[in-house]
Amino acid sequence: MSMKKFYVGVKGLIHDNERGYLLLRAAKGHWDIPGGRMDDNENFEATLRRELSEELPGVELQSLGEIQGSHRLPHDIEGDISLVILYYLVSVKLPKEIVLSEEHESYIWVKQRADIPKEDLNPRMREIMINLITK
Repeated sequence: MSMKKFYVGVKGLIHDNERGYLLLRAAKGHWDIPGGRMDDNENFEATLRRELSEELPGVELQSLGEIQGSHRLPHDIEGDISLVILYYLVSVKLPKEIVLSEEHESYIWVKQRADIPKEDLNPRMREIMINLITK
């Protein structure tokens, strides 16, 4: 039996003291947070720095915080390769106005549990958001 292969994805939970946590509405219709798969020779911080600049022009990663959780996709994404996602708190420098890449169509700030979308949000991400909000 051969070992299962995985890509590693890194996601950044952006928090603003006044507005809350940033969620992005992907063009495909689901809610997400910025991030993506690691490229060759990247570490977690470099991956998030690249992904933030691609998905949220003008947002600068200041530092990588604590890991808040992980999630293994229940299906393969490419052939027999699956994906493991790591969720980190990140410190960023935000521009005055949020600018989205073409990957996303809108965004919301989540400050309390009632703000968390009831649909189209990964259950693990929902759990992480609830944990962060209720700390």
